Amino acid sequence: MNYITFEVGSTSYKLRLNTRGIVALEKQLGCNPLTIFGAKGDTIPTITTMVTVLHASLQQYNHNITLNDAYDIFDAYLESGKATTDFIPVILDIYKVSGIVPKDNEVKND
Repeated sequence: MNYITFEVGSTSYKLRLNTRGIVALEKQLGCNPLTIFGAKGDTIPTITTMVTVLHASLQQYNHNITLNDAYDIFDAYLESGKATTDFIPVILDIYKVSGIVPKDNEVKND
């Protein structure tokens, strides 16, 4: 599967970052997308960063979704009983299907 399905209420969104999306995300964040978790992976991304990742990952399959739409989608996600920290595994899943980090079943060669 080349995307993850992100369900908010009764709406499903396909999330994925292609190369163009990753480059745009890097420009918006001002850093490599992996660094949002800190050098040791012990940092929780800001809400701004989470919504920015959401917006960027919506672009390939969900055309015409604006940043304001992404804020509304994130609000609906939180209103459904989720916490902001619940979005961290979603980001990691986006990164996996986008090739930013290895999938769980891939073996790293050192």
